[in-house]
Amino acid sequence: MQRVRGLIAGSLVGIPLGLFMILWLHAVVWAAALGGGVVALAIFSVVSTRSDVREEAADAAWREAAPDLPPVSDRVILETLQAKLPGPESGRKTSPRSAEDGLGVEPGGAAGGGSERS
Repeated sequence: MQRVRGLIAGSLVGIPLGLFMILWLHAVVWAAALGGGVVALAIFSVVSTRSDVREEAADAAWREAAPDLPPVSDRVILETLQAKLPGPESGRKTSPRSAEDGLGVEPGGAAGGGSERS
């Protein structure tokens, strides 16, 4: 239903805009059609992605059907269950690029970046 509303709203704005550009602004037909089409497409995309009464009712039914799910706002549980990701190695040293090797790649596989960490 929202797509039909989007098509209607887009055409009600895009077609008169194209005609206005042709008749009063003396635009080339292809430029007026392109301008009206772009505006109509933008209006269609906004109107057709809005939520309607059915989607709101489905969301409410989903919330009622799954009351055992934890709330998203419970940050303490989410932080304790979060997996720890490995951080950067603190012992890795990079060397500045040299003109001889071209790429500045060390045998260990670390690329040269120009600054050293201590």
